Amino acid sequence: MIPVRRLVRLTAVGAATLGTLAGCAATSANASTVPTPGTTSASPGPVTSGLATAAPPTSAAPGLVNTGTAWPKVIPSMIAYGQWLIANPNPALATTITQPGCASANALTAQLQSLVEQRAYVKTAAPTLTYVSGPTGTAAGNPVTVDIQLTRPAEQILSHTATSTVKGDKTVVLSDRAQLPPTSLHLSLWLGADKKWRFCDIADAVNDPDGEAITTLF
Repeated sequence: MIPVRRLVRLTAVGAATLGTLAGCAATSANASTVPTPGTTSASPGPVTSGLATAAPPTSAAPGLVNTGTAWPKVIPSMIAYGQWLIANPNPALATTITQPGCASANALTAQLQSLVEQRAYVKTAAPTLTYVSGPTGTAAGNPVTVDIQLTRPAEQILSHTATSTVKGDKTVVLSDRAQLPPTSLHLSLWLGADKKWRFCDIADAVNDPDGEAITTLF
């Protein structure tokens, strides 16, 4: 059974939501120690673990904007990809938006693997970002910290009772997740050699400042 903890917190951000983010700029930097950066993203092919294999995606992945320091565009785009990923779980794709060796990569990979093993996926609901703030231009170091605040409607975790190739395949609700109230998160991002940002560590500023909260973000 998927843990009751919030597996998923965000989905693709609609155009109206993105409009509320325009003009956000900031001053936040991070001096935390991070693992030696990797630069290779995993192949998008199916992943097999025991008898569980990642199902083919039901839709194309959204375009990913994770370069530059226009955080009101970068962060929603990375979140949108993460939401697509938990709706179409494939652990091999976790490092598309997370830095290999970082806590965020480990947590997201484990979350996706759990979904695959249970034939599960998330029926996502669009979040609203009410605040995005991070250093811009030459002020952005590596890693960099971006602060956000977001809310999200209630969601469901669903599971197929049989493979999609079997006649009579049904979908059942595994669990419901309550609405996410306004939540502040500190996002630590690493800039790879490919000049693309990836999540390294994510902290819930109020509820769990020392924990890894990518499963709250998604």
